[in-house]
Amino acid sequence: MNRLLCCSLAGAYIATQSTTAGAQSVTLYGELDAGLAYVSNVNGHTQYRATSGLIDGSFWGLQGTEALGDGTQALFRLERGYSVSSGEQFNDHPAYVGLQSNPFGTLTLGHQYDLVHDYFAPFTLTGGTGGTAFAHPFDNDNANNSYLAANSVKYASASYGGFSFGGMYAFSNAAGRFAQNRAYGIGANYANGPFSAGASWMHNNGRGLTENGAFEAASLPGVDQPVVDASAQKQDTIAAGASYVIGDVTLAGAWSRAIYTGVADTDSGAALPSIAFSNYEISAIWSVTPTIALAGMYVYTDASSTHWHQGALQAVYQLSKRTDVYAEAIYQRASENGLAVINTNDPSSNRNQVLVATGIRHRF
Repeated sequence: MNRLLCCSLAGAYIATQSTTAGAQSVTLYGELDAGLAYVSNVNGHTQYRATSGLIDGSFWGLQGTEALGDGTQALFRLERGYSVSSGEQFNDHPAYVGLQSNPFGTLTLGHQYDLVHDYFAPFTLTGGTGGTAFAHPFDNDNANNSYLAANSVKYASASYGGFSFGGMYAFSNAAGRFAQNRAYGIGANYANGPFSAGASWMHNNGRGLTENGAFEAASLPGVDQPVVDASAQKQDTIAAGASYVIGDVTLAGAWSRAIYTGVADTDSGAALPSIAFSNYEISAIWSVTPTIALAGMYVYTDASSTHWHQGALQAVYQLSKRTDVYAEAIYQRASENGLAVINTNDPSSNRNQVLVATGIRHRF
């Protein structure tokens, strides 16, 4: 843990201890996720590795509110991700400030999750208990929030009879190139008893073409190598999902389509084929007992000339309210002209890849 992180945590602790139980509140929180994994077919070999954030990215954060009167409050959230195994820090968590009003909703500004995360991801396993490795190939629809929207302004409505909605705009911050690497979208959700549904649309111009724009470059399949960092002149992601709770079982279905056009290798500038991913997922979560949960999913991803099948199972056992252990297994198979790539793992050397892992999580 470096000096900056130590000082930040120390300051956060002092802040939480000195805050009074009046109009302002500040909370220090976080999570550590570490484990071990077996991965097949990495450069023709078996890989055994220590993992960090296999379900949830490890992080620490501060969040707080201040009452302003008339049902309005100021709020903020500041998080920082890191690797438990290596100590490396990541800019993959939100930081924002805003205002919230009970009748009107919430307006926030900063580095934030997009509307796919807010209105669609909860109906996928990667956006819930499954986590990182359960993402659709290349996390092409961002259901696992591989990237956040920088320079963003986001509005989320209050719930009106179970219906809520939101919108986001992320600025390019580029002089004379207002539309270069900007993003915007809308989303909506409906919840009524055991049934919930949500949908979202996000659009981006020139993703990865400017250093300080809305989004960084995407990870997409390349021509001469399995995965490349790619810019895209245009990206559209449309997604919808629904879930239904039957006793201790939650059933869900999700569909998304992510379209990338004007694609180029960000390192060489070489043009790459435009690509569109369609993802179809079904999943189930079973709360066997108050301390044991089982989850499973199947995803079919079609990318025109290539497709992937992915199946996954997960078991979680709670040792306490804040600590649990988990085990999971994922199998992915690509079509003959593709390679398997389980999210956040090294690409397979052929069309098949297996991940078997176990780990422990602690929340504070």
